[in-house]
Amino acid sequence: MTRVSHDVWGPPTHLPIINFCNFACVTDDVDKIKDHHHLYSKKSSESYRSKKVFFSKMYNGAASNVRWVYDSPVNSDVEAKLRGFLVEPKNADRILGIQVCAYKDGKVIIDTAAGVLEKDDPRPVQPDSLFPAFSVTKAVTAGMVIWLADKRKLKLDEYVANIWPEFGTNGKEHIKVNHVLNHTAGMHNALAGISEKDPKLYCDFDECIKRIAMIAPETEPGRVQLYHYLSYGWLCGGIIEHASGKKFQDILEEAIVHPLNVEGELYIGIPPGVESRVATLTIDPDDLIMLDPEHEINKNHWYSALLPSSYTFSMVSSIIPLSNTLNVRRAIQPAANGHFSARALARYYAALVDGGVVPPRHPSTSLPPLESHHTSDELEVDTKLFTLTKREVHSTLLGGGDYENGMFGLGFLRFYATDGSLIGFGHPGLGGSTAYCDINNRFAISVTINKLSLGGLTGDVVKFICSELDLPIPDLFKFDSNTT
Repeated sequence: MTRVSHDVWGPPTHLPIINFCNFACVTDDVDKIKDHHHLYSKKSSESYRSKKVFFSKMYNGAASNVRWVYDSPVNSDVEAKLRGFLVEPKNADRILGIQVCAYKDGKVIIDTAAGVLEKDDPRPVQPDSLFPAFSVTKAVTAGMVIWLADKRKLKLDEYVANIWPEFGTNGKEHIKVNHVLNHTAGMHNALAGISEKDPKLYCDFDECIKRIAMIAPETEPGRVQLYHYLSYGWLCGGIIEHASGKKFQDILEEAIVHPLNVEGELYIGIPPGVESRVATLTIDPDDLIMLDPEHEINKNHWYSALLPSSYTFSMVSSIIPLSNTLNVRRAIQPAANGHFSARALARYYAALVDGGVVPPRHPSTSLPPLESHHTSDELEVDTKLFTLTKREVHSTLLGGGDYENGMFGLGFLRFYATDGSLIGFGHPGLGGSTAYCDINNRFAISVTINKLSLGGLTGDVVKFICSELDLPIPDLFKFDSNTT
């Protein structure tokens, strides 16, 4: 790992210098990395079940790693086992920093933080640390749109141009709100390349909204589902601001942050003063290569058919180090710039799994307490995010009925078990952070990490927890970590 210096796009001098492993060469010469690293090698490994037995035995000998795990109460036997399970990937240098939080039947059963915020910085990851989570952000943004629909500020089958008049140009008159949410708006390549070519514009939320309103769609609205990996954020952001008459951040706080009591731990664009709690992203060159959309392992995966032409290795390899810069951390990008704690995300999904009912307060024994970052007087808030019934909430988020279209619901990815049965919804992010809920078992989980990969570590964590709880394992995480 080497340090990379940054000028106006770096952090202020009072913060640690960003450590991003060999990205000076990664971003300057991708071809050299491809020449010097094997694209893919399938390693032999024992089965997952064998690993589970091994780690269960190993847990009793994990005392030497106690300091690596943040000193917080153990909420369940599963959490105690998880902390032992994490020792092996930590010793194998697969973990830098990690948070795992899970709810079962409305109660916190796991709230573990471990590791450090940065490779060359010994500050520990705490339960309130903030992790850049990339596309995990999309599901939070979708919740804001659904909240506005529930408040009758918009209709999900309404033309976007009715809400946002400037948008109704260049063939976009027939794009509906639900088209934006399920990635069928035809705007998948809109403003493509700005994270690579114009970082200043990328950080200018208002200007991006203005520009995207002038772009023509590439496909007929509602017909073709292609992942709007960045444009989703500006499209939803424009809808949210025009429908509400308020700023994006105000709706985020009103709809989600305040009702869930997660102040200080759920941001889309961080405010000044929280930088010291933000984890720095790192990735090894070998793992970066695995994120190439043209890599064989990705071409053979179901999601490859959803990726638009502008979703390239150049974009991926540039947006990761860019996301470590202070200007980007503070920018509003509702598709990819969420900074969350795992316990804030898990609480969001614990509410969604119960149809929007806000769970009881997070355990007061968790330090620092979840409510420790209040910035204003106590507000009177609803105990339910939506007036919809539980069934209506789940149907809407899953994209049921008239909104059924492909792998995506309305802003959420449908999660299936390995047997093909639908179990819930959620959203993964580039490099491994993820959150989802199992609606049949009242289970919600979030994993946040700062050493990025194709997601093998996250999959191992999710599989371990689901196996311990006898819950279905999402198909998204079925692969062994040594084959992904």
